[in-house]
Amino acid sequence: MVKQATVPDALVSLLGDEGVLPPERAADFAVDGVQPQAVVAPGSVEEVAEVMRFAHGEGLAVIPRGGGTMMPVGNVPRRYDIALSLARLDRVLEHEPADLTVTCQAGITLAGLQSHLAKSGQFLPLNPPAAESATIGGVLAANGSGPWRHAYGTARDFTIGMRVVTADGRITKAGGRVVKNVAGYDLCKLYIGSFSTLGVIAEATFKVAPLPKAEASLTIRCAGPAEAHRLAAEAQRAGLSVRAVQYLNPAAATAAGLGDARPGVLLAEFAGSPQAVERSQREIERIARTAGASVERDQGRAAQTAHQLVAQPEGGLLCKASVLPSDLPALVERLERIAPGAIVAWPACGIAFARWSHPDDAESAVAAARAETGRLGGHLVLQSCPAGMKERIDVFGDTSQRPDFPLIRRVKEQFDPRGVLSPGRFLGRL
Repeated sequence: MVKQATVPDALVSLLGDEGVLPPERAADFAVDGVQPQAVVAPGSVEEVAEVMRFAHGEGLAVIPRGGGTMMPVGNVPRRYDIALSLARLDRVLEHEPADLTVTCQAGITLAGLQSHLAKSGQFLPLNPPAAESATIGGVLAANGSGPWRHAYGTARDFTIGMRVVTADGRITKAGGRVVKNVAGYDLCKLYIGSFSTLGVIAEATFKVAPLPKAEASLTIRCAGPAEAHRLAAEAQRAGLSVRAVQYLNPAAATAAGLGDARPGVLLAEFAGSPQAVERSQREIERIARTAGASVERDQGRAAQTAHQLVAQPEGGLLCKASVLPSDLPALVERLERIAPGAIVAWPACGIAFARWSHPDDAESAVAAARAETGRLGGHLVLQSCPAGMKERIDVFGDTSQRPDFPLIRRVKEQFDPRGVLSPGRFLGRL
């Protein structure tokens, strides 16, 4: 067993001085107040594997890290010895514009990948918050998404292959680099959303899409969440070129710079051919005005601002609740009654974010929100809260209410029997 004082020295012998960050950088990689003994930044997938073999052999806990945008999501780590930064793995490895596929390393930012693809008139249809700093590995590990999922889906729908380093340091492959790939169980879908508890995502291959020729947006001052859901549903049934729909309650609308917007605002984004976008705008305007709502054409600035409201706040609480789309209006109304705060909902996706700055009783507010979501058959994740609160609450919810938790635990035991990867961070503090 390597002594604590010699862990950084042992890592330097594996990676060289350039692969181990100075000790004073450890504070920058703290998770919920817990600092690692050492911070490493491997320069290749093989070096990532060396770090994991060393950690596995010594029983050291490793937490992989990309841009850090999703680090607030998760429980307090049970142990934390090595911070594994993937920042140096930031290259596009292969791009086949004719095949609409791209392979990149996990440390490249989403914005960096989009910039590369844009040169060929293509993009990856994912838009989680903070794309400038969010890395591809982090987006996949947290299954990060944005309001574009209304039209395109999530990361699981676009990921066709991965290279993953296992907890014991083996380099494995899942899927492939072609769209038509059938090879048994799709392990990519297992790794996505596992919060780096089953393996370290080192590379990923995606199918991409052509950039839309035209984009536009509307601000619709509607009669509340039920009306917003009805408009979104009508747009879907009509087959309109709607890329995203977001409902903002009055507090969220004010935060997005829309002023007093009672009882709420619907922000609709369109993308496609110029003709399809123009037709879609006209049709949504007609539907909305028939219902008595006022409509304004804008440049999408309000939609972008609203999207940032679902990013992890500095202090306060951020909850993400998921229900059936038909139950979303009821959920929004119930969340508004719990505590004053900003609520952003994606009507066609059944997702609502509640952001409370300073509720009178934070734990009671979360418990009430979780209970109301459960009554509607959904689930709630506490995406951001004070670290002390995480000591008392599992941010992913009560595992006793989840019949699938024994299976989740067995998967973790099979993939990481020594509990090396992000111990304590996931559901049930696995």
